[in-house]
Amino acid sequence: MRGTSAASLREVVEAAEHTFRTADAPLEQTADELFSALEVIDGSNQLLRLLSDGGLPASVKQQAARELFGSRIGQAALSVVLDVVGRRWSEQEDVLDALERVGVVALLEQASRSGSLERVEEELFQVSRLIDATPELSEAFDDARERPAERAGVLGRLLSGRVDPITLSLATQAVARRSEAKPSRRVLELAEYASERRGRLLAVVTSARPLTEQQSARLGAILDRIYGRPVQMNVEVSSDVVGGLRIQVGDDLYDATVLSRLAQARERLAS
Repeated sequence: MRGTSAASLREVVEAAEHTFRTADAPLEQTADELFSALEVIDGSNQLLRLLSDGGLPASVKQQAARELFGSRIGQAALSVVLDVVGRRWSEQEDVLDALERVGVVALLEQASRSGSLERVEEELFQVSRLIDATPELSEAFDDARERPAERAGVLGRLLSGRVDPITLSLATQAVARRSEAKPSRRVLELAEYASERRGRLLAVVTSARPLTEQQSARLGAILDRIYGRPVQMNVEVSSDVVGGLRIQVGDDLYDATVLSRLAQARERLAS
């Protein structure tokens, strides 16, 4: 998000975090209610247009949301919904993104309180890699593109009992949401956000062979110096990387692989 939406999202998240600190309801319940509200709004173009209309007074949109959700969700979730629809957004979809982000914040806050945030971050990364590495899973998601509940069910059955319940909730929400982004990318974005919540950046390091402890420590120190903050490294081994490393930190890509150098050489020869 940029501009107006970015400012609104920041304010919504700050207000929600204050609400979560004093809420009586379990944060997992609040997150579920926010995701449910998102699904209802996303399922009606007319409702989405109404609640995101910047030309309407905030009170009109909030009253519509209160009538729709007041008896269906708890006070903490309702407070967030009213705050979201009462603000200005650049795009209709930004309302949905904001509701989802606050639901994610609720789950990550609960993970932080229970001491499982690091585990959730690592599991989300592994789930993202699992989706990419399993053609049958990616195909199942593509086939069920217009059936979000089915996509969530596929991943839920695969992960149930194998990961932290908060990881399961986050991952299934990521794949269930209608989005142009690949399911694996959506899950990875949540891993990156979890890392940010821990005050760290997430680096995806791809190598032709496992790194030694000394190599990992040296690379970690380099990345820490570059970004001026701790960087959480997740290392994966791929035969596509023939010598060198490929390092992804957010939008930054450091590609020093032999294949990359050969590709660059071919481009120079062809030009």
